[in-house]
Amino acid sequence: MSQPARWLWGLVPLALLWGSGNLLLGQRVERDVARRAEAAVQAEAGATPGARPAFAQVVGRDVTISGEVLSADGASKAMTRLRSETGVRRVLGGLSQVVAQKPYSWFASRQPGTVTLGGFVPDAETADANVAATREALPGVRVDDRQSVAFGAPDGFAVAAKGIIATLPKLETGRISLDDRRFCIEGTARSSEDFLALTESRVSPGFNAVACDLKPPTVAPYRWSLERNAASGLTMRGFYPDRETREKLLATVRVSLPPPATVMDETKPGAGAPAAFLEKAARAARDLARLIEGKAAIEGDVYTLSGRGPDDHAACEALKVQIAQQDGPDSVTRVAIDCPPAPPPDPVMPPLPEMPDLILNDVLPGAQPAQAPAPQEAQAPAVALPAVALPAVASPAVASPAAAPVPVEPWSAELGQDRLLLKGTIADEAARAAILDGAERLFPGRAVEDGMTLAAPSAGGGTAASALYALNALSKLQAGRAEIRDGALSITAEAADAGAWQAFRQALAAPPDGLKLTSAAEAVPVRPYELSLVADRSGVRITGSLPDEAARTALRAVIADSPLAGKVEDEALVAPGAPAGFAEAARAVLADLLRLDIGSATIRDGQVTLRGLTCRELIASEVETSERTGLPAGFTASVTVSPRQTGCVLDPPASCQNDLDGLTKQNPVLFAQGVAAVTLDPTTERVIAAATTILQKCPGSQVTIEGHANRDGEWRGFDNRELSLRRAQRVRDELARRGIDPASLAVKGYGTTRPLLPHGAPQSREMNRRVQFTIAK
Repeated sequence: MSQPARWLWGLVPLALLWGSGNLLLGQRVERDVARRAEAAVQAEAGATPGARPAFAQVVGRDVTISGEVLSADGASKAMTRLRSETGVRRVLGGLSQVVAQKPYSWFASRQPGTVTLGGFVPDAETADANVAATREALPGVRVDDRQSVAFGAPDGFAVAAKGIIATLPKLETGRISLDDRRFCIEGTARSSEDFLALTESRVSPGFNAVACDLKPPTVAPYRWSLERNAASGLTMRGFYPDRETREKLLATVRVSLPPPATVMDETKPGAGAPAAFLEKAARAARDLARLIEGKAAIEGDVYTLSGRGPDDHAACEALKVQIAQQDGPDSVTRVAIDCPPAPPPDPVMPPLPEMPDLILNDVLPGAQPAQAPAPQEAQAPAVALPAVALPAVASPAVASPAAAPVPVEPWSAELGQDRLLLKGTIADEAARAAILDGAERLFPGRAVEDGMTLAAPSAGGGTAASALYALNALSKLQAGRAEIRDGALSITAEAADAGAWQAFRQALAAPPDGLKLTSAAEAVPVRPYELSLVADRSGVRITGSLPDEAARTALRAVIADSPLAGKVEDEALVAPGAPAGFAEAARAVLADLLRLDIGSATIRDGQVTLRGLTCRELIASEVETSERTGLPAGFTASVTVSPRQTGCVLDPPASCQNDLDGLTKQNPVLFAQGVAAVTLDPTTERVIAAATTILQKCPGSQVTIEGHANRDGEWRGFDNRELSLRRAQRVRDELARRGIDPASLAVKGYGTTRPLLPHGAPQSREMNRRVQFTIAK
C-alpha cells in the first residue's frame, strides 16, 4: 500500500541535488562558452595592443560580446565565427573598430622625492616596465603611476619611454614629454655637464627633440675669468648663462685680443649671471689686452684684474691709475698690476763759475791800441792820446710782435655710429695724449677724430681728468654728445638699455674736482625702451626696463595671483624714457602671458610682440583678442598663440579641461541679458548637468569659475565686473547643489576685460557673455 506522504519527502534532496548539479554545470558551460567566444574573436580579429579587449558575458546560451578590434573586417569575421560556435544560441552586443589616440602623449615628471608617470601606454606590461625602469634609475624615489592604456602608440614607443626614463637622473626638477614622435625636455638640469647631455639627448631612433625650456643649474657665486699667457695664449673659464651670450663673449675676446692670440674656451653653462655680465666681460677683455700677461676675473659682483703691465715704467704706472679710476659696469675693487722698477734719475751737472773777459794789453809786450786809418786828404800831425775806457752802451732791445692769443673753446666729444669726434681747447700735448689714449680704449671699433687745439700757456684749457671722466660716461651710451664749458659737464644722449643706463649713472657718481654736472642721469632716456617677459612651468623671468618701482610691484601682484606665485626671477632695472602707459601695458601683457602654458612677450616702446603655446583653444582666442583690443592708447600688438605640440596629456584633469572648454564654446550664454539668475530651462539644465558630469571625473581638482560680460549697460554706468562675479557665484551654487565639493570651487569676475571676440564684432555679445571653467594645473 503506497504512502505518498512519506516518499514525497524523499524528492526534496533529489531536487536539491539536481538543482545544484545543473547550477554548477551551467556555470561551467557558461565559462566555457565565454572563453571560446573570446578566443574566436582573437583568432579572427587578432590582438590589438591598447584596444579594449573582447569580453563575453554568457547567460544560458546567449552571448553578449563587447570590445575593440583593429579593423571593421576583423570585427565582421569575428562575429560570424562567434555565431557558429557550438553551444551559442544568440549573439548580442558587438565589436567596434578601435580609434587611435591622437596625439599619443606620455610624460615623466620629476619633483623632489617623486617621479610621476602619466599619459598613454600600449598595454599594462609597458606601464609596469616603465615603473620598474624608473625605480631602477632613481632608487628610493616614490613613483606615482598615472599611465593608462590606449591604442595608437608609435613604433618604438616602449624603447623611447625607457630612453626618457634613463635621462631623468640628469634633471633636478622638470618634465620630459613624448607626443607621437616628438619629445621635449623642460626644467632644470642637475649640473652643467647634465645640461649639455640633455640638450644633445636622443632617446630613440625616429624620435625627434623639439625646443623646450631647459635651464642649466644656478651657480653661486657666479665665476668667469679670462687669462692671458704669453706662451699658451688665452684661456676662458667659468660659466655662461646661455649659448648666445657665450658666442658674444668669444666674439668680444677675439676683437679685443686679435690673432695670433688663440682662445681656449673651457666655460660651462650656468644660470645666475650677475647684472650687466656681458658688459663686465667685455671690459675685462679690453683691460687684459693692455697687459703683457695676466688674468681678469668676475666673481659675483666683484671684478679683479692682475698681471704684468707694459715694460715702460711710466706707461705702466699711468695704466694702473687709469684702470683704477675707471668706472665700468661696476667699479674695479681689486687691481694688482706689476710694473718694472723706475729707471735711475739722470745725473745733474753743477753750474760752472763765471769767467771774466780776457785783458791782453798788459800781458802781451809791445801791444799797441789799434789806430784809426788816416784820412785820404791832408794829414794832420799825429797826436798821442791817452787810452780812455769807454763805457759799454747796451743796444736797445727790439720787441718781437706779440702772438695772437688762441681763444679757449669748450671741449666736446660727439659719439656717432662708427666714429668719435673730439673738439675744443686743451692745455698741452700731455693732455691730448691722455685723452686720445682713453678714447681708443673706451671706444674700440670706432674711429677717433682729433679736432682738439692747444691753448696759449697763459690761457689754460680743458684738463685731461675732466675729459676722461666725460668720455667714460659717454662710453656707456649708444650715441650722443658731451661738452665741458666753464667747468660744467652736460651730456645729451640715449642709452641702449637699462643696464647701460645704470652703468652711465654709476659713471657719473664721482666727478673730478672742479667739474660740476649740469643735469642728472635721469635726463638721458633709454631707447628703445624694452621689457621682456618669459613664462613657463618653472616660473616667470622679467628683464629689461621698468619706469619705476610701482610698476614692478604691479607685475609681482599679477604673478602672485597666478599658479606661478613665488616663482619669479626679476632682473628688470628701473630706467627713464618709458612711453606713456608703459606700466599699464606691461601689466596687461603679463596677465595674458600667464594664461598660456609657455610663452614670451616683448614690449618695445609702443609695440607688443607675444608668442606662446597653449593646450586650450579657448585661451588662445581670449589672449589674442585681449592683446589686440585691451592695451592702452598708443600700443599695438603682434600676437601668435599656437596649439602646443607636446605635453598636452589627455588624461584627467586635462581631459576635463578640454571637455569644459568645449561646453563653453557650444553654450556660451547661461544668463539673460543683464541678470545673474540661472533659469533652469532645458538648455541651461543640460549645460549645468554636463558640467557636473565632467567635474565628477576630476575629483579633488581645484576649479575656478570665471564670469565674463559684454559691454552692454556700461554706457549707463552698470558695473559689469560685479555682474560677472555674481553670475559665477550662481553657477558655483548650482554645481554645489548637484554634489560638487564647494571647497574645490573658486569664483572670479572679469567683466569685459577678457573677451573671446573683440567687442562690437559679430556674435561678440553672445560669446563674451559667458561662464567658463579653469582647472588648476
